[in-house]
Amino acid sequence: MRAESGIDHLKKGSEIKEIFEDALQRNLSTEENLLINHWVQHFNKEERATVINMMKELVNKHKRHD
Repeated sequence: MRAESGIDHLKKGSEIKEIFEDALQRNLSTEENLLINHWVQHFNKEERATVINMMKELVNKHKRHD
């Protein structure tokens, strides 16, 4: 794997991790980070965008109800 690919792989999960951390209001554990990394590595750009948008919508709806 090229260095750029490794960096791209880390970037792929970073926004999803941020959404989880924002919603949970805590940092993710090592195990949770690994799980997300494994999960998102198979997403293409469109799938990742769809998941991110769905998660943001879910979090925003949850926050409005609080």
